[in-house]
Amino acid sequence: MHGRPKIEEQYKKGSDVINFVVYNSTTGAGEDEVLQHKLLGTTETAHVTLHPDGSVNFRIKRSKTALENAIRTSLNGYTPVLSIRLKQFITKVSSKI
Repeated sequence: MHGRPKIEEQYKKGSDVINFVVYNSTTGAGEDEVLQHKLLGTTETAHVTLHPDGSVNFRIKRSKTALENAIRTSLNGYTPVLSIRLKQFITKVSSKI
């Protein structure tokens, strides 16, 4: 992640918080898109990054289960309504997790 976020969105479902953030890529070749799961909005469990070249990196800090389940269900039950950009992100990464 590099510089200030271009897009910052937050989605909630009970004590789960999902942050979707878009940054300029550190390589300067596009944008990195990051989906991060936190418990109670403070404790990160995992995040997944989609790079401009289409590669996906999963970083697990505590557990990837909640983030994987959220992606597999297209954040079903999270509010507010998902942005088009986040829906596109989910489509791209869901086959790679």
